[in-house]
Amino acid sequence: MPISWHTRLKNELGKGAVPCLVSGRWLKFPSESGGFFKEGEYIVLNVMTTDANDKDRKLCELVVTREDLLDAINSVKAPSTEKA
Repeated sequence: MPISWHTRLKNELGKGAVPCLVSGRWLKFPSESGGFFKEGEYIVLNVMTTDANDKDRKLCELVVTREDLLDAINSVKAPSTEKA
């Protein structure tokens, strides 16, 4: 049974990567968090893409807390199934 494009991409990027569904970019998570600030447990995320030679290239780095990430994800609601 063939695997989907999305599954193949996740396998190529490896554990800790979250691919964008509409571009060649992805979030790259570290294997461990960076430690703790008074604001919470911080994680350094890299926003990645590939260059003209198909080599991984970091676009930017974000330092965020685990708590803020989870709060933001948990605040996203599923789309309404009701039709107007």
